[in-house]
Amino acid sequence: MKCNEIRNLVLAYLDSELDAKTSQEIQLHLQSCAECAELFAREEKFNERMFRVLRVGQSTPAIWEKVESRLRPARAGGWLLRHWKRVALGGVAAFVIAGIAIFVTPRLAGSSLDLARAVEKDHGEFVAGEMRSQFVGNVPDEIAKTFQGRLDVDAFSTRPAADGFRYEGARLCHLSGVPVAWSLGRIQQTPVSLVVFKRSELEHFPKAKERLDSGEPVVCSNAGRYQFAVRFVNGYVVCLIGDVKRTELEAVLKTVRTPTG
Repeated sequence: MKCNEIRNLVLAYLDSELDAKTSQEIQLHLQSCAECAELFAREEKFNERMFRVLRVGQSTPAIWEKVESRLRPARAGGWLLRHWKRVALGGVAAFVIAGIAIFVTPRLAGSSLDLARAVEKDHGEFVAGEMRSQFVGNVPDEIAKTFQGRLDVDAFSTRPAADGFRYEGARLCHLSGVPVAWSLGRIQQTPVSLVVFKRSELEHFPKAKERLDSGEPVVCSNAGRYQFAVRFVNGYVVCLIGDVKRTELEAVLKTVRTPTG
C-alpha cells in the first residue's frame, strides 16, 4: 500500500475497524515509513487527549440527542459519533463538544494550509501538461513591467542549489491576487513547482503566515495528493510542492538561495 492509501485509513485503523490483512499491511508499512508512523502517532495522541476531556460528568440522553443532531451531517461524523457514545457527556464535556464538532471534523478529514491549497490547483495543471513555462532564464521586459513593485526579477532567480532539482523554465502566476514567480522543475523525474513571492504578500494567506511567523523554519502540509513545504528565504516566501517524499522535499527546499545569497 502507498502512503496516501495508508493515511486515508488512519481513523479506521485506530478504531480497529479494518480486517486483519489490511491492519497487518498498515503495521508493516509503519515499520518502514517514519512519516506515516509519525502521523499515526499524532492522531492517536490527539484521540487520547480528546477522550480524557470527554470522560467528565454524567451522560444524559438529552445532551447526547442535541450533540448527535449537530454532528450527523458532518464529514467523518460516523467515527466521532461511535466514540462519543461511549463516553460520558456532561458539564465541561458538553461545552468542549460544541467546539470539537466544528474544529475537529475538518482536521480529521485532512486539513492543509491555505497557501498549500492555493498552490495545489496550478501544480496539478503542470503535472497534467496544461501549464508550460513562459520563458527560460532572464525575465522578459514585458513581464517585468507588470510587477508594479509587488514582485521583482530576483524572485525568478531564487532556486534550489540541490543537484536533484532540474529547472525547466518559469512563468508569472497569481495566487489569490498575489503575483508569484513560478518555476517549473523536477526532482529526479517527478514534476515539482517552486513558488516564490514577497514576504509582504503573506498576509493573503493567514494560516501560513501564522505558522511561519511562529518561528517554524520549514512548514509542511498535505496538498491533495502532493506534499507541500514553505519557508522564508531573506525577504521571500518560498514554496515547493510535488508528489515526492516530504523529507526529500524539505531537503531540496532548504538549499534554496536568492541571487544575493
